[in-house]
Amino acid sequence: MNKQIVVVSLLALALCGIIGQVVNATFVRVSGTPGIALESDFGGVTSDGTDVFYGTDTNPAILVKFTGATNARASALTLTGVGYVWGAMTAYGGNIFVADDYTDPTQVIKVAASTMTKVGSILTLSPGVGESSAYAMVNDGSTFAYVACWGNGVIVKIKMSDLTRVGVATLADTSAQALAIDAKHVYVALDNSNNNKQITRVVLSTFVEDNAILFEDNEYYAYGIVTDSTASACTYVYAGMDVYPGIIVKVSCSPFVRVSALIVHSVEYIYNLAIDSSFSHIYAVSDTSPFVVAQVKVSDFSVVTTLVGDADDSDSYFMTCVGSSLFVATENNPGRSIKFAIDGPPAPAANTTTAAPLSVGALESKIVAALVVLMSVVLVMA
Repeated sequence: MNKQIVVVSLLALALCGIIGQVVNATFVRVSGTPGIALESDFGGVTSDGTDVFYGTDTNPAILVKFTGATNARASALTLTGVGYVWGAMTAYGGNIFVADDYTDPTQVIKVAASTMTKVGSILTLSPGVGESSAYAMVNDGSTFAYVACWGNGVIVKIKMSDLTRVGVATLADTSAQALAIDAKHVYVALDNSNNNKQITRVVLSTFVEDNAILFEDNEYYAYGIVTDSTASACTYVYAGMDVYPGIIVKVSCSPFVRVSALIVHSVEYIYNLAIDSSFSHIYAVSDTSPFVVAQVKVSDFSVVTTLVGDADDSDSYFMTCVGSSLFVATENNPGRSIKFAIDGPPAPAANTTTAAPLSVGALESKIVAALVVLMSVVLVMA
């Protein structure tokens, strides 16, 4: 066969591969939608599986609902008696549970997701024992929610059906920053730079702290945490470090030990992690302005690609995966709901502000790969 024909054919195939990757992008920004006046500083986010709910870091706090399919602002409820939401939100059974970082002790409120109305009375946690400054909340998917109280390292157990306080676990270290859960444990990320104990866990059956893990010297300020399973015992826990450059530490659940770490050079200061419903990808977001989100493949623990927010997007501290989408909360005034498609190209949206089909880094890698193949063939045929 003519050498020129072979070279041109291979080049065409390589370019088709590049174009195909662009068309079939798996991580793209779909839209960015702001709240309205007073709905500033989105300091928490959760989802009922369909819609997305943001809590504001204001006093009183406001719960803002966005329709998941369109990322349009739907409604809002002022949470009278609850001020400054910072991460402590969860959803179960058609209800949204929110705890505040303002009152001492913390106040917890239950809101019906469909009607955006308060359900029952506000729960006031116990005074004088450190049950304040709620920084995180998770639930076990059936009965109980767990609230992390930052300053005193306290995890409070709450019965979701009637919003009653059931018990408390007091950690050996303070600064309980973020929570993740599986069928056996609540895992706690610690804002701790003194002794490098960055993750601990509480046994659900006994509600007693089990063990804490020492990280490396440069691995501190664990602000985000996810597990690779929630319905059963997890295999690994991942913790994001608010350091420069950002680091994600991988921890084995059994035995409970540090396994490895991934330096995410493109994300300075990782504040929050989210994991998709298939537990195939982790998302890490920076608390920089504009925010940066990295997509990390779980199977080989590697960075797939990175996207940067729009120039006028502020910091982001919280995000959540909902089906085939990732929703990122910003600290703008008013706050913004940023929607990303995470497993396929997005449908056109009226309020789309950015539609980058493929990150620059990923496209460059495809071009380099194609050129390497082309050059190899040319050398062989020469």
